[in-house]
Amino acid sequence: MPMRLRSEDYGRLERFSSLTVQGSHVAAVRLAWRNHVWARCILLNAEGENTWVTLGGEQECCPAFGPDGRLWFVSDGRIGCRTCFGETEQVQAVPEGFEAVSLLPVEHGLAFVCRREVRETAPEGCQWDMPLVAEELHYRADADHGFRRQYVYRLCVWDGACRTLDEGSRPYRCLACVPGRRLLVDRGGFMLVDLESGKCTPMDLPLSAAGDIRPVVSADGRYALAAVSAGDGAQVRRIWLDGEKHPEDRAEGTMACLALEAYMDRASDMPAVMCRDSEADTYLVCGCEAFRPCLYRVRAGEDRLDFERIPAEGNTMEIARMEDGSLAAICGTLAEPPRPVRIRENRTEEVFGPCNAFLREAPEIAWHEIRTMSQDGRAELTAFLLMPPENGMEKRPLLVWAHGGPSGFWAPGFSLETACACHRGYAVLLPNPRGSTGKNAGYADPEPAFDGTAPNDVLTLVDETLRRFPQLEAERMGVLGGSYGGYMAAWMAVHTKRFRAAVPIKAVTNWLFIHFKSSQAGQPVLDEYRDFEDFLVDTLRSSPVCYAGECATPVLVIHGEKDQQVPVENAHQFYTALKDACPELPVRLMLLPDCCHRYSLDRLEDFAAIQRAALDWMDQYVKG
Repeated sequence: MPMRLRSEDYGRLERFSSLTVQGSHVAAVRLAWRNHVWARCILLNAEGENTWVTLGGEQECCPAFGPDGRLWFVSDGRIGCRTCFGETEQVQAVPEGFEAVSLLPVEHGLAFVCRREVRETAPEGCQWDMPLVAEELHYRADADHGFRRQYVYRLCVWDGACRTLDEGSRPYRCLACVPGRRLLVDRGGFMLVDLESGKCTPMDLPLSAAGDIRPVVSADGRYALAAVSAGDGAQVRRIWLDGEKHPEDRAEGTMACLALEAYMDRASDMPAVMCRDSEADTYLVCGCEAFRPCLYRVRAGEDRLDFERIPAEGNTMEIARMEDGSLAAICGTLAEPPRPVRIRENRTEEVFGPCNAFLREAPEIAWHEIRTMSQDGRAELTAFLLMPPENGMEKRPLLVWAHGGPSGFWAPGFSLETACACHRGYAVLLPNPRGSTGKNAGYADPEPAFDGTAPNDVLTLVDETLRRFPQLEAERMGVLGGSYGGYMAAWMAVHTKRFRAAVPIKAVTNWLFIHFKSSQAGQPVLDEYRDFEDFLVDTLRSSPVCYAGECATPVLVIHGEKDQQVPVENAHQFYTALKDACPELPVRLMLLPDCCHRYSLDRLEDFAAIQRAALDWMDQYVKG
């Protein structure tokens, strides 16, 4: 009997990130479930031999080769290094009372950022002072975009002794080493730091770095190719470092966005999405076009950047050039998560040997792309359909799985959640309605995600899918999703009777809770309204809870009690409203006492329980 994937198999997965290369040596971070936590360890492949690089901690990260050939990394707040064939050493570089959070090798030394906890306080942007409740209620630090710890940060350089270059309450990011003993950093904007004097020179650019992506400095040090924040996504721009005035680059054939969200749940740790190519002023960039990860070659002229899409095998997420001209990359397929590979002469080989071998025992799932025009004729909509393995059934039930965000998207890549659903016999539709990133800035405009346009887009994609695949059963459909996807599932449950079951997970059901109680609260939106009453009425109009009386769909509401991003009151109120308005309707509330918003990264047992309960609910009301 073929193997069937289950939610518990999430703990068996290996995921990789933070690829770094020097010569023929490759290192990457491996994320795996160990001792009831997600542990990051570093794997090094030198001369064809695999070696674990560790100081004995659980969170080895930020690997980077220095000019001297040593591999530097952070291990549970300590700094370690090793030669490719030597012993791992701990470097006494971090000031007493501080812990290292990131590093960057520089000429004759090391630049690093460390931090010291001051106290726990409200998240940045809140307009009131929070009590010290985080420890009492067992919140995980930084896991929920919620009650974050407050730190003092130091930017330091170590060259035999530790020197502090700057200190403050805002975090630094060491982005790139620039010739002339300078450092390109980001602290809410780009700055150049002199490694000798510590002098910081802000750059006259209305830009900030996107995520933890390190820029690539040109061979002559005149400029850096950087990923900068742009609306809801990121784009590649050139940052001039020579102090001279240059005309703004014209961009030809630009990509829709960087390939940052092609996997909804991946181990992101300084993804190296750019590297120098074999020709001067030419670079390789991992991008995304029409929701499909792809590879671009970028040529930098005096006043322009030319983007050319080039063929690539699989979904390339991170990339680096090796000394023999081949490429080391983090690549994924439809059947397994991203893993390190080496690409040369159009041949792909595993760097560390086979990963996630148990996935290859599972039956194959077929992917199909769905494209159709929106009802208003203003946009071409895209979705991906997963068809379950053949099991002799003439008709297949269909699950519509909405993604989170809305600044996210589904791509044709591996997802254990959807694979488990397929192995239970469901076809799974992954829609990318307007508001999704991964296509272009206009498509990613967030307004359609909240004004009712996105749900109509989803139903349009459902209709097109049913038209193209008659083996799908329109009378047996369910809808589910998490976070913004949960909002979509709740909205569908109260606005249409087409679905036989709905599972909103950590869903926004009343936007007033988001404004007044969420960790994202306090946003100055009231200026858009005539008065406070107008704001309340308009906010409730877009809240699924206000339409509970229209619901005819069995609903399973799932939420974590420690969720600060989408407070648990959303679940309580939606469940109560459904029970009061529709007492005969099957409605269930499932609360997880220690679960926050990002459950899949923090608590594997919560993730498995949620996915199992969601599919059991679908079995009962969609199949049953």
